Amino acid sequence: MPKTEIYTRTNSCGTIELTPLIFASVEQQANPYFRNKPLGVTGSSLTRGVVCAASREAKKHGIKTGMPIFKARERCPHIIIITGDFTKYQYIHKKSLEIFARFTDLVEPFSIDEAFIDVTQTQRFFGGAKNIGDQIKSRLRDAFGEYVTCSIGVGPNKLMAKLVSDFNKPNGFFEVTQANIAGVLYSTDLKAFCGIGPQITLRLNNLGIYTVNQLQEANYDSLQYGFGSVCATFLKNTSFGVDTTPVTSVGFEKPVKSVGHQHTLAKNTKDITVIKNNLRRLCEMVGRRLRNQQVAGKTISLYLRDKDMRNYRKSATVQEPVDNGLEVFTTAEKLLDSEKWLSVINKEIRLVGVSVSNILPKRGTAAPLFAHDVIRERITNAYDLINNKFGEFTLVPANTLLADRTKGKISSFLKH
Repeated sequence: MPKTEIYTRTNSCGTIELTPLIFASVEQQANPYFRNKPLGVTGSSLTRGVVCAASREAKKHGIKTGMPIFKARERCPHIIIITGDFTKYQYIHKKSLEIFARFTDLVEPFSIDEAFIDVTQTQRFFGGAKNIGDQIKSRLRDAFGEYVTCSIGVGPNKLMAKLVSDFNKPNGFFEVTQANIAGVLYSTDLKAFCGIGPQITLRLNNLGIYTVNQLQEANYDSLQYGFGSVCATFLKNTSFGVDTTPVTSVGFEKPVKSVGHQHTLAKNTKDITVIKNNLRRLCEMVGRRLRNQQVAGKTISLYLRDKDMRNYRKSATVQEPVDNGLEVFTTAEKLLDSEKWLSVINKEIRLVGVSVSNILPKRGTAAPLFAHDVIRERITNAYDLINNKFGEFTLVPANTLLADRTKGKISSFLKH
């Protein structure tokens, strides 16, 4: 479900949000069996992971994002738990942005299920922000089906557009105007504003500030003393619905800082072979993402979590940037086999993860000089071409066949 904040710098800004229900609603659209039933989407493990998204039916039972699956089953024994298909979600995200771009060139993705669009200069060509919202809803429905709906907020800036995009869900629409902005602000809980989380809310409460009106009247010097000048200014501006942050065009991409994957094992284990098989599969996934983004990295980090939920992390930096799963695994395996971690491996391991950071553009790396490096690059290119055409893990390293098969599972999006 998208959420869209439609933003105009004059009198209407928009946030279009494929809401946080997108994962569950997409699965209900793809498979009629899931419709009108409590559904939870998880990352990989159907028994030991957490709920990444819950359908409306599941939310009625108190199921929340981030809730461990065993707790979700306690609250709703008949909940259906499925593995998320992030290829479908990315596809819908991409296609949604293409739809938004038909109305303006200022489209800023905020998350996989949310985007800001600035229609200040273009709304007159489409009959205003309300008509743009109606057309977006219609085009999304035609493209994906009735279950993938869109909640839209329109306001004078990103802050207000995002706030009201949560109004009138599901498939809602709300526009902030000069006539209703005061009422919207005074009726809103502080924690509902983007940027005011539980900790800031608690600190404001400790200062005797519980409402927007009280925040407006609060002494700035007191806020500055308690939060610092930057945060104090943000809080004051927020209380009056002020935000000067522009919508950044979709053509602007933030540089990739790291690429990683982690996986909760099917069961806790001390078996180093099981850990390495799953680690190898994760490294292949990381390598594929690095190559798809045309980057490489020099710092490889290994993550482990034991059965008592204690986390362990160790990193190593290699001399030349890597974007190949085998090269990532070679370094990660050395970290795993290091003497310092032998005591960790003697504990039952619950989760394995790997990431690559210290990222460089691939065009900035040297071309292979030696024959074996050239051959390896050609093999990797052929490997990518086959998997791109026939699906992820059509070709796999043999030692990943014994890894948990749920990790990296890919299926197609079907409209029913």
